[in-house]
Amino acid sequence: MFELSKRFFAEFCGIFGKESPRRKEAVEKYTNNSAFTTFVIDEINRIIANMGYVPQNEYFRIDASGYELKHEIGKIKGFNLHCWNLKIAVEHENDPGDWLDEVIKIAHICCSLRVVIGYIPMKSRGYLDMERLKYSQKALNELDCKNNLQVGEFLVILGNSDTEENEDNYFNYKAYVFDPETFCFGKLEEYN
Repeated sequence: MFELSKRFFAEFCGIFGKESPRRKEAVEKYTNNSAFTTFVIDEINRIIANMGYVPQNEYFRIDASGYELKHEIGKIKGFNLHCWNLKIAVEHENDPGDWLDEVIKIAHICCSLRVVIGYIPMKSRGYLDMERLKYSQKALNELDCKNNLQVGEFLVILGNSDTEENEDNYFNYKAYVFDPETFCFGKLEEYN
């Protein structure tokens, strides 16, 4: 039990051990917050790679989010109150070929409402909306966090891209929601 935790912690502590070739550099950077943080993040990335995963920094930086602060737990001296519940997470992607990345990112976030705003080339709207949403469904089904999709709502808003600079063709947003019972996206307007 907790094998991944044990492995990560052992490698992490190994960086700072007296026999570690990295200890001297760690000690030199310890008094400079920025330099030490960079050092630690670099080492964490190395550990992640050693564990067979692809390291990614600041990946879950969400474009916009909303939270509810919980004051009920009170404060203790010298420890800042950061007890909050994430309620909404929103990602916006201009590139019509890249919003699936935002769908996957936001699927890993647990909150009441997940929103991805993406775009489809104007001449392909309709059929391409559903084709890409079906592909997104397949991708979501491959995730380890797919059970989390039972919690909260997941909204995808698709608008026009490649409008040939004709402002009459701008926007045309359509809303689709993820139904956790069918594991499919459907038009928001079809849900009462």
